[in-house]
Amino acid sequence: MKSEIISNGHVGMLVHAYYPRDIRVRREAEALAEAGYQVDVVCLRENNQRGKKYEPFSEKVNGVHIHRLPFARSRGTMFRYLFEYLGLIILGTWKLTALHFKNSFQVIHIHNMPDLLILAGLIPKLMGAKLLLDVHDPMPELYASGYRFRQNHWIFKILKWQEKLSWRLAQRVISVNETMRENLEGKGIQPEKIFILHNFPDTRYLPIKNEITIWPRHKDGFVLLYAGTITKQYRLDIAVKALALASEHLPELKLRILGDGNDVDRVIQLAYDLGVEDRVEYLEPVNVDQLKDIMEDADVGISSNQGGQFGDLQFCAKILDYLTQGLPVISSRTKTISRYIPEDTLFYFEPENAEDMAKQIIEIWKRPDLVRRKMEQARKLFPLYTWQIEKYKLIHFYQELI
Repeated sequence: MKSEIISNGHVGMLVHAYYPRDIRVRREAEALAEAGYQVDVVCLRENNQRGKKYEPFSEKVNGVHIHRLPFARSRGTMFRYLFEYLGLIILGTWKLTALHFKNSFQVIHIHNMPDLLILAGLIPKLMGAKLLLDVHDPMPELYASGYRFRQNHWIFKILKWQEKLSWRLAQRVISVNETMRENLEGKGIQPEKIFILHNFPDTRYLPIKNEITIWPRHKDGFVLLYAGTITKQYRLDIAVKALALASEHLPELKLRILGDGNDVDRVIQLAYDLGVEDRVEYLEPVNVDQLKDIMEDADVGISSNQGGQFGDLQFCAKILDYLTQGLPVISSRTKTISRYIPEDTLFYFEPENAEDMAKQIIEIWKRPDLVRRKMEQARKLFPLYTWQIEKYKLIHFYQELI
């Protein structure tokens, strides 16, 4: 299937992340480049940690022009993040404006967080570019959840103010699922201003396994895989506690953690405190091209999202990634996840309940017949839930916008 219209538009993106590691940004940028747009992505530059080489300041990957700014992410306090956000707004403004004067943008596409990154696109907007805000995460709810302050706290009020200001500056707002649409509408955004683009699996990198192969894949062990962001909101501590509980019944149980975030050290320390450090393996983040091999070497995918005001708005995209690769999935039963994926497809547990999660781990090990039934049901989700469907929605959205 190919887009009917080839465009020669010019798109500038800005993101507080590393590219091409950020999967959602990469998918959107490459889809637009494939459709004939010139795409420039302005992002962070990873520093020389753990023996890695510095990333180049500029390069072209799969048709997308990458421009890296001279600073990297750093784990720390909320004020450290605010410092990074301010620096990115200033440098992002400079870079997007310089690129715009060389070759005018038709669209400036800003990826939150923070929402106020949209300020970096104001000069191109004043000169005729369309300004989009892509809301990956609801910033007030995320910070309220992570730092546990109430809605009448002054920081929460500031976050709400910057959120509303950003929406007003944007001509359209993109977000990630239907629960987020309802959240945005409830905050006062006009329904016609919102466009939903799901972060579903890209079958170019994760081709759907149409047959159930040998399971479990490890006869001498049982490998749980978590692939995603490692922050307090995604509750890897629950997974480690469940691992410790289930290990009493499954001696060869292991947990493999793939990703990065500001909660890595705490999660690893918890494994030591519970005496299961030899059962936890930490892998550094990889590009989407490498996910398939990692998933093929696991037995079960896990998602331990918390519930509540932030967690219930989130859909863990990795759940579908796991399912494409023939992995049964253990997931917390949050509002959005259960909205998209039926009970007969996943092994659900109650959010933030390590005992219930441990029960599901043991159930999976003891019931390969049930695993096979759920995996048969999971296959029915595809090809409806794939990026190949979503990317053409994005292309047509852009065609209408321009």
